[in-house]
Amino acid sequence: MRYAMPNYPCEFEIPDAWFTEAGMDRFTRTASAYRSTVAAVPVLLREIEPPYRTPLTPKDWCGFDHVRLVRVLNWIATGAEIEPVPMLKLPSSDLSSRAPYGYRVLDGFHRFYASIAAGFECLPAEIS
Repeated sequence: MRYAMPNYPCEFEIPDAWFTEAGMDRFTRTASAYRSTVAAVPVLLREIEPPYRTPLTPKDWCGFDHVRLVRVLNWIATGAEIEPVPMLKLPSSDLSSRAPYGYRVLDGFHRFYASIAAGFECLPAEIS
């Protein structure tokens, strides 16, 4: 299945079999983000610079690791508490019309993309 990126003119794809394997075919979104710790700060996905995976990082499908992505999607589907994504708040001088992002993911590639696939508006974050 293909998913549109928020605030970015492109899409990404997750194999349907992975989505089903994770139990996401039965998932209904009831919140703006996945369940996380009380200290997590919700950040709008459209304000986060899309994390990039280098081609040198071998993965199973278009930059995704099968086991990791299915695990995160399953946590979302079952309502498990998932740790927030560490993010860096970008200085306002980094914001421009070509890259209107205020945050950068430091570690959380799969959680970022799984959140979009789940239809969430926000990503729970730990901001530094």
